[in-house]
Amino acid sequence: MLQTGLSEVATGVFELRLPIPFEDGLVNVFLFADGDEVDLLDCGMNSDESVQAIRAAVAHVGAKRIRRLVVTHIHPDHYGAAGTLAGDGGADLYLHRLEVPLVNPRYVELEHLVKEVHTYLLVNGVPAAEAEVLSNSQRSLSDWVSPAEPAVQLDGAEMLEMGRRHLRVEWTPGHSPGHICLYESGEKLLFAGDHMLPELSPNIGLHPQSTPDPLHEYLDGLRRMAAYEPRLILPAHGRPFTDAASRVSILAAHHARRLEQIVEIVSTSTDSNREHEEKGMRAWQVALDLWGPRKHFYEKRLALQEGLAHLQALAVEGRLEKLVTPAAVRWRPPSAQA
Repeated sequence: MLQTGLSEVATGVFELRLPIPFEDGLVNVFLFADGDEVDLLDCGMNSDESVQAIRAAVAHVGAKRIRRLVVTHIHPDHYGAAGTLAGDGGADLYLHRLEVPLVNPRYVELEHLVKEVHTYLLVNGVPAAEAEVLSNSQRSLSDWVSPAEPAVQLDGAEMLEMGRRHLRVEWTPGHSPGHICLYESGEKLLFAGDHMLPELSPNIGLHPQSTPDPLHEYLDGLRRMAAYEPRLILPAHGRPFTDAASRVSILAAHHARRLEQIVEIVSTSTDSNREHEEKGMRAWQVALDLWGPRKHFYEKRLALQEGLAHLQALAVEGRLEKLVTPAAVRWRPPSAQA
């Protein structure tokens, strides 16, 4: 251990653990040293504590400036300090192109997204009073983000020089449309971001800014990363771990159980309720039946998003039917008749 929160996880690669102000957790960012310069993977929240810790770590590894900032995705704990560290003589920001159009509506001009989310909540069965609160939840997160324009927009499959290492960009959508991992084949190091975590399953949600089928994309990305047989997985949350195949198997089984639970919830509801049989079930009720009532507004929104991602995957597979009108989205078994 070199200093509080900083450790060398591979030759010339340092993990820095930063606080997440709105929850009891940490996010791991990585510094790749190269003489007077250092490259950074993710940058934590835009808080004085995080930014000062990054600057101290840069000095500690012997560098004078951050050359590149590569961001796995634009969630606040990964992208928050981008505007403080990149652009205007700072680091060059690298970001997947599918993340770029999400930044402005999420963190700068919020009103359109708030309205869009409000409609999304209502059509998925959230009561009006709760929809008003949940649709405004994004506002508080934007306080922790300083946006920056990317110098480079990534597609995936690029080879990036990070410190004195060369890593391949792996596009792994699901948790966010343009989420990326970085993989170094020489030492078989996988910098996994939020894609593959040692203890938790990241939130995989269907929402106005997501891709249309995030769960299937997420599971496909897990299989692709496991196929590299990485020697060491360095995640954005939790501790480094090994045996990607076993972890992917556990995550895939977790989501398979969720899918079966949701099929049972929808089927049981339509069997016992004539209205549901004819019109289908709303996602809000599915989420409540699956996870129970959640206390925090952020948890409620994540539960709905996760439930919708699984419902959408079931519809794509033909195991449920998805019914849509301007006023409502409903789900029912394929055998149900209108």
